[in-house]
Amino acid sequence: MGGLSEAMEKSPEEIKATLEGTAEETPEQRYERLESDPKMKVEYKFEFDYTDKRGKRWHGEFTNRILSYRMKSRVGAIRAQMGGGMPMESLDLATLDVNEKIAHLTISLVSRPPWAAGDKLSELYDPEILDRIYAEVAAHEARFHGRDKAQAAGADGA
Repeated sequence: MGGLSEAMEKSPEEIKATLEGTAEETPEQRYERLESDPKMKVEYKFEFDYTDKRGKRWHGEFTNRILSYRMKSRVGAIRAQMGGGMPMESLDLATLDVNEKIAHLTISLVSRPPWAAGDKLSELYDPEILDRIYAEVAAHEARFHGRDKAQAAGADGA
């Protein structure tokens, strides 16, 4: 259906807006657009490719999963464990940041290359690697939850 009969039901302003690309999206169109966006899925695969300053190439495919409340609790438990039982207020911001990223990625990354498997993320030396992986995860979670990049303060939805 549609075609000419549908066009005849539209006002000249609606037709002009459609042709100029300024027409408002219908709920059905929005749903279709969002469903086709890979970052709107609970699981999101992404390729990682980074060459560090020493010339070593870090690459592979990751799969991130949006965290449920149960998974968020596990992130918190790992983060607390990484703090060694110290009150969070006693840890410096850099340590808190690294602990949050490693704990979050430990739970949310359901698939990763061998160099990032298990607890190997905590054994890395280059902070850029961890930061780039976490940024991709944060972008997935921000998109999934309907936040734009400016609002995405952290990957855990806070």
